[in-house]
Amino acid sequence: MKHIKNSLNLILISISFNLLLLGNCIANEIKLFYEIYYGPFKVGESEIQITPSKYTAIVYSVGLAKSIFPFYAKWETWVDKRGYPQKAVIYSNEKGKERKRLIYFKKEENKIVYQKLLPNCEEPENIFLEFPIYDELSSFIASFYINYNIYPRIRLPLFIKKKREYVRIEFKEIKNCELGKEKKECLYIEVYLPKKSELLERASEVEILLLKDKKVPLELRGKLPIFGSLVGKLRKIETF
Repeated sequence: MKHIKNSLNLILISISFNLLLLGNCIANEIKLFYEIYYGPFKVGESEIQITPSKYTAIVYSVGLAKSIFPFYAKWETWVDKRGYPQKAVIYSNEKGKERKRLIYFKKEENKIVYQKLLPNCEEPENIFLEFPIYDELSSFIASFYINYNIYPRIRLPLFIKKKREYVRIEFKEIKNCELGKEKKECLYIEVYLPKKSELLERASEVEILLLKDKKVPLELRGKLPIFGSLVGKLRKIETF
């Protein structure tokens, strides 16, 4: 069931881009609820909470998938006014095996302080990289607000596994879609990611249907070798 774990994490951290925003663009708190399917079977759920100062994403297995492969992950990123990361805490529990990372982003020094806390606590490590740079969660949130009419194809920097990596995103077309029974317009986007991640290796290609008016993903689809596609579907939006 390793592919289920990979796919659940893919929904959590799969899409990472944006260096072209003028600001954070987040005025209110938003909470997004997703259901995750492997074919017709529901295998997980995810919650993403967005505020002007902090992003939180949680993903966990449910039902039969939970009994076969219990999995839980939580990614928290504190951001500045422009949405760039200042601190990230990444936790996962896979069949009782816990992992935890703490990352500080020191923009003024072009320095990232990286520390493993679980399964073993290690000394912090200083990593010097070019800024600005995103972590995986903050880039995912930032991607909602890119003007794809101006930037249909972009290549952007991302911090993964102590290195500066790049993600490529391509806007393909406008598609008709539905949220509940309401007709909507969605942006169909293809994203090409590094396979490595702070949580695990993952599929390198992701498809997104982004609601044009609400600027949140309606659907996330990860392509996995052999096993095909696993889909995250938006169930509910809460605003505060």
